[in-house]
Amino acid sequence: MSLLDRFKEREAEFKAALKPVALYSFLASICMLAMPIFLSLVYDKVLSSRSFETLIALAIFAIVFLFAFGFFDSVRMHLLGKSAARLEAQTQGEILAAELARQSDTRTQTVRDVTAIKQTLSSGGFAALFDVPVIPIYLLVLFLIHPLLGLVVLVGGGILVGIALFADRKVAPISEAFMDANIQAHQNLEMFVRSQELVRAQGMYNAVVGEWGKKQGEALSHHLKSFMTMTTFSSTSKAARQMLQIVVIGTGALLVLGDQATAGVIFAASIIGGRALAPIEQIVGNWRNLKQGYSTYNRLLERLAELALPDEKTPLPRPKGEILIERVGYVPRPGAAPIIRGITGRIYAGESIAIIGPSGAGKSTLARMIAGSIEASAGRIALDGQDIKAWDPTSRGLYIGYMPQQVSFFDGTIRENIARLRKDDPAELAVEAAQLAGVHDMILTMPNGYDTPISNQGFRPSGGQSQLIALARAFYGKPAVLILDEPNASLDTQGEAIFHAALGTAKKMGMTVIMVTQRPSALKFTDKVMVLEAGLVKQYDDRDKVVQGKMVGGPATPPKKPAAEQKPAAVQKSAAAQKPAETKPTKQVIKMSKPVPVNKLASGTGLSSTTGANDGAAETPQTDKADPANNQNTVSEAATQGGTSKKTPLSKKGS
Repeated sequence: MSLLDRFKEREAEFKAALKPVALYSFLASICMLAMPIFLSLVYDKVLSSRSFETLIALAIFAIVFLFAFGFFDSVRMHLLGKSAARLEAQTQGEILAAELARQSDTRTQTVRDVTAIKQTLSSGGFAALFDVPVIPIYLLVLFLIHPLLGLVVLVGGGILVGIALFADRKVAPISEAFMDANIQAHQNLEMFVRSQELVRAQGMYNAVVGEWGKKQGEALSHHLKSFMTMTTFSSTSKAARQMLQIVVIGTGALLVLGDQATAGVIFAASIIGGRALAPIEQIVGNWRNLKQGYSTYNRLLERLAELALPDEKTPLPRPKGEILIERVGYVPRPGAAPIIRGITGRIYAGESIAIIGPSGAGKSTLARMIAGSIEASAGRIALDGQDIKAWDPTSRGLYIGYMPQQVSFFDGTIRENIARLRKDDPAELAVEAAQLAGVHDMILTMPNGYDTPISNQGFRPSGGQSQLIALARAFYGKPAVLILDEPNASLDTQGEAIFHAALGTAKKMGMTVIMVTQRPSALKFTDKVMVLEAGLVKQYDDRDKVVQGKMVGGPATPPKKPAAEQKPAAVQKSAAAQKPAETKPTKQVIKMSKPVPVNKLASGTGLSSTTGANDGAAETPQTDKADPANNQNTVSEAATQGGTSKKTPLSKKGS
């Protein structure tokens, strides 16, 4: 069932809940007739008969009915508010899940639209719509008193309706423009708040406020224009209704002077006429809010037609970790250039793969597709033979540990973030994940250990600490596959050592590791290295062949090549480290000897080949020399923090 169909079901349930609201509205409106009846009888009966007992009886009658009015009106508003809140509770979570399931164009506005609709449905303006069906009853009473009184109120009601319709024509386009501008201003505000660190560091306050102020000023301009227009029509409607009251009283007086009605009719007709026109006046006064609510409802329906809930699939047993990639391509949007261009291959369970290449080559995109974060535009990716899209999303998340390039945390404790907000899981699982990742001791140095809260207003870990905590989150639940996107980009020497030990642990546990990296020091913990360029596999082979020059490298003094064929700086350092000290270093280039065709990756030289059992632990002198060279470009977190901080005493539950 589509999300739109599910919303329609919830909407049908809400409409069914409106029947009691309509009943109580009808009863409340009938009870309001007590006041004109009371006044009419007092003037016509009590004053002429001077009967105290009649006055007491009429007063009790009026008070009881007015108490009943208060009760019925309160109950209908409570029912309306509860029904609107139930609609929001039933749909908002599903909409949030559907928005998060999109691989692009995720909007928070859809969730806010549900809240806006709830506010409209529980407002007094919407409740006034239930009083409209009672208007004919009031008019009928007036016609029974005298046809002229009924005709006056009927004409007055038509005038008020005409004002409302004319106001709608004038306000509707302004209101639409305000809503669009307000949404854009809110989106800009969210964008600037997310970039608060950059804004503060660069002193971009004037530029940011000016840019946001343009959108906000446009929204305020439309709001003010809409407000003033609607206020003008609302005031006109109120004035027209007061004038109509005078006309009704005057008409009643003429009937009394002509001996066609009694004096009590004047007051009774005035109250009944006012009550008949009150819903129209209230609707006109709230017309802008009602119109915005209706526009929001239509916008929500259009968005729901584009959304789909993550399918609930049959949970499958824990996979071994074998990944099959078949002619996978990815295009970010229609008409755009493809980022991934038909990659095919196989990664066996327990293998460790490093994906390297220049920026924009598609490394992170490929990792995200394997993790299930985005879907391939063409081809398929299978985990243990089952299409990655066919796995239950929750189960797949437990079996695949993913560390994105941009690390982020939820507002919660370190333990809750490591546990992926699975608060009902035993706390020992988070501690175990941290121990497997080698970050247990680091977490104990935090202000409250695993119970240290992370939030924008409170404690925020450093860049290196964030990556290590995210690494522990990827290890949570001992997944079969680890996908790490630039996991060591912010790590210092000590952090690199922890990360390398974690890779060794994953290897011993038989996890399949897919790592996107730019640092050569991490390659010694992998079985194979894949070089991506422009979405194509340009080089792929065993790690030692790639690192030692069988596929990367060349003659000692190569001829000059175009700048496009220059070797990446990290590879130049590794090649330079292999040369004798007395030899003058020269620039190396990538030897592009017969790149591996994309359609042959699944065979001999493709992803399906394996390495020896000791490849993950093997270290050559060349790679040992590349490590310090790489670490010289990083700044130790301990140095920036003034040395190693004193450990916080360990509590029993954190040990």
